[in-house]
Amino acid sequence: MHQPSKWWTGLIAVAVLWLVAIIFKTAGVEEDIAPRAQAAVAAAAPDTAAALKVTVAGRDISITGPEFSADQSERLEDAATVDGVRLVDGSYDKLPTPKPYAFRAARNGTQLVLEGGVPTPAVRQAIVGAARAAAAGGEVADRLGYALGAPVNFAAIAGHGLAQAAKLNGGTFALADKAYSIAGAATSSDIYEAAVAATRQLPAGAVLDKVAILPPEAKPFIWTAVRDAKSVVMSGVVPNDDIRRALQAAASQTWSGSSVTQQMQIARGAPAGDFNAYTTYALAELARLTTGRVVISDASYTISGEAPSSAAYDEAMAGLGKLPSGLTLAKAEILPPEIKPYRWSAEFDGTALRLAGLAPATSVREAMMGSASGPFDGKPIRSDIGIARGAPDGDVATASASLLKQLSRLAQGRAEINETKVSITGVGLANVTGAAVREELAGTLPAPFTLAAVDVRDGPISPYAFGLQKQDGRVRLSGYVPDETARRELVDAATATFVTETVEDGLKIGGGAPRNFVKSLKATFPALARLWSGALTAKDASLSIDALAIYDKAAEQVRKELADAAGGDLKLDEVKIGVKPEGPALPVAECQPAFEGLLAKGRIRFATGSAELSRESLALLDHIVDVAQRCKAAEITIGGHTDNVGDEADNMDLSKRRAEAVVSYISEAGIDTSRMSSEGYGQNRPVASNDSAEGRAQNRRIEFVVK
Repeated sequence: MHQPSKWWTGLIAVAVLWLVAIIFKTAGVEEDIAPRAQAAVAAAAPDTAAALKVTVAGRDISITGPEFSADQSERLEDAATVDGVRLVDGSYDKLPTPKPYAFRAARNGTQLVLEGGVPTPAVRQAIVGAARAAAAGGEVADRLGYALGAPVNFAAIAGHGLAQAAKLNGGTFALADKAYSIAGAATSSDIYEAAVAATRQLPAGAVLDKVAILPPEAKPFIWTAVRDAKSVVMSGVVPNDDIRRALQAAASQTWSGSSVTQQMQIARGAPAGDFNAYTTYALAELARLTTGRVVISDASYTISGEAPSSAAYDEAMAGLGKLPSGLTLAKAEILPPEIKPYRWSAEFDGTALRLAGLAPATSVREAMMGSASGPFDGKPIRSDIGIARGAPDGDVATASASLLKQLSRLAQGRAEINETKVSITGVGLANVTGAAVREELAGTLPAPFTLAAVDVRDGPISPYAFGLQKQDGRVRLSGYVPDETARRELVDAATATFVTETVEDGLKIGGGAPRNFVKSLKATFPALARLWSGALTAKDASLSIDALAIYDKAAEQVRKELADAAGGDLKLDEVKIGVKPEGPALPVAECQPAFEGLLAKGRIRFATGSAELSRESLALLDHIVDVAQRCKAAEITIGGHTDNVGDEADNMDLSKRRAEAVVSYISEAGIDTSRMSSEGYGQNRPVASNDSAEGRAQNRRIEFVVK
């Protein structure tokens, strides 16, 4: 039976249950679709998604916000149609395209205000971030709006400009399309310089339009230039860069050999008048001084320093009356010359004395003249001593008197005081040495004067002495030679002649040698080399010899050779030559090394193509005689050898005759040669290649073979 009054209430309950089910199902669908749709939109429009709103109703999506591009609707609707989406509806607001495209950043106290258009949220975020960094904790007011048509590289240009404007008081930066303008007041010269430099390094795409950056204000307005011996430094402030560059150029030209440094900054507040004329005048006046300082403080001028000469001092004082119009003199402290280094000198050429340099007072100059008149009595004395400030602390008169006394001991020379350092150079009189001059001068100089240099060549030596000592395998040369060339010549000659000894050089340089001194001494060396031991002493032109020969005949020969050698400018005074005692016998085993040791020091030489022994070989042969005398039990073969030059048979004969000549020389010395034999080997036993002169010389030899 149909009874609606009874079942309609049940129908309501069913409807409620259906509605609840629908609501819960729809909410689940939206929660699934919304994040995916928003992510898809963000991926499709990463630079603009932040300004767009994505909403979901059931399975339908709505996207609203500014329209940043013509294809935005199609791109975003396609992107937002993710799984489960039924419909995507985009509703976008048209953005303006201003002409010109304007952007502005202005600093107001601690607040940085941003106005104008930005092309996208991403650019906006970048610019706001840059503004917060530039504001350094200050407030950033974002009054930007979205607009189309931004110039290329807009974000970089805008960020560059607002960063510079943020550093300036009242700083503003404006961009109209590509036109870049900036204004404001710098709080320091460094900020001003950096801001101006930044306008020369704009990001790509920007074109500089207007620049109205004010430098800081300086009160008082002070500019300074300081000069010393090596450098010029300009500091303080100038009103503009043109004046700064002009000053740098002028200083570099004026002091081209010095270091010119500019530390000038740009500021407002320059005094009335021609500031360029003020600084140009000040630099010119500074150039008259060796060291100095010029200062312009507002319109007041100060100069101090030291003039290099009396003429420069007068010019500097006259310049004080020629200040540019508007500049007034505050203070002038210009000193007459103070000479540094402070010098005094005396020069003696052997006939006249000249005094020059400086004295601190007239009384000191007169005392210097008095010190010269004593030791140089009778010699002309000329004085060119001037008076100047700058003398070192100490008694300059006494120091100069000490130098004059030592200068009078020289044949010619020069003495000098340089600040507290004194020096003397020249050539001593007879027996006056540089060492003696140094010692006496050091003992008489008053404090604080000290010796800087004593370069006095020893005077002539009287008597002029030379010594040669031959003992125990050494030859020592001592005494004097006239110069370094003579010393080297004697040492080389001794080394070449005394082949069995080591030559020791104990020679000194000294003037006063007799005529042909070195040549005459060298002539005695071959005879002296034949001696076993002894000494030669030369005093002026007189020679004395006290020595021992190796054997009797050698003693006689050496006496004659010495007499012949001394036949020139050196004369033999006393000659004592004895004969050394016979040495102990050598074991046969020691004889071969003994001969080889001597032959390693020198070679037995002959006249070319002959068996005649050379004079230079006699010293070596006499020492070989000594070994032969001590090797009485040894069987000895003396072999002669030649190089391969010439006929082989002739070389064989020559080598035998040379070996026989050596045996004969030993025999004539009084040695028993019955156990000696001679052999000639010609060119058959070379010890070196005959292809070179050196090798052939080694092959031309005498050998001793002990059996």
